Amino acid sequence: MFAIDYSQAQEFASITDGTYETFIDKAEQDATKKGADFLNIHFRIRSDFEQEFKNNVIFHRIFAKKADGKYPAGAIMNLAKQAGIPDGTRFASLDDYLKQLVGKPIKVTVKNEKSEYEGKTYDNLNVKRIEKSELGAMHNPADDFDDSDLPF
Repeated sequence: MFAIDYSQAQEFASITDGTYETFIDKAEQDATKKGADFLNIHFRIRSDFEQEFKNNVIFHRIFAKKADGKYPAGAIMNLAKQAGIPDGTRFASLDDYLKQLVGKPIKVTVKNEKSEYEGKTYDNLNVKRIEKSELGAMHNPADDFDDSDLPF
């Protein structure tokens, strides 16, 4: 049994303009309601490093080009490069590439901007720069645990 305790509630604040150490929490293909294909990349702000907005998610989309339906090679290659995937690595499919990105550390710079679409104005947090993380891989406390520590 447990009771609700509002003093422990954590609200996610609006992420301010700046540069954040993150890791790729999710990477998959998706499509808008109108059928535009995009890569849906979620950068989660790292909690193992002292910075604001820990654990918040920065959403990034890489849209396929309308002309040929292909994703921009420059964006795909830069994401792999900054994530530390070795040059020349071969992938069986786009899904294989996306799976390899998950968990990789990345430093992103974001900016809050307004956009207009079909007469409506939207507030967007846009990724402006993707760089190699200065921290490297996240430390997972579970890695410190050894089965020999178990009492049974």
